[in-house]
Amino acid sequence: MPIRAGIAAGSRKQHVVRASTLPARNQLLLGDYLRGHPDDVARYGALKRRLAPLYDNGGDYTRAKTELIQELTDEERAERGSR
Repeated sequence: MPIRAGIAAGSRKQHVVRASTLPARNQLLLGDYLRGHPDDVARYGALKRRLAPLYDNGGDYTRAKTELIQELTDEERAERGSR
């Protein structure tokens, strides 16, 4: 069953970016955070499943996830600051 039109469930995208950019660092922070927080993985997955059928445009879909992504990356930054 497609998650979004043209993207099969279980498929992966590969992005090539400069590691020094803010978006790349945020992406790494989000992944690190999610690996250690299964409840937030479930929250993020539920949000993506709820939003996917609402947006045909990838940019709009991405923007709709921004609030939760920012919350989770801020949490990872805070945890790293306390280590």
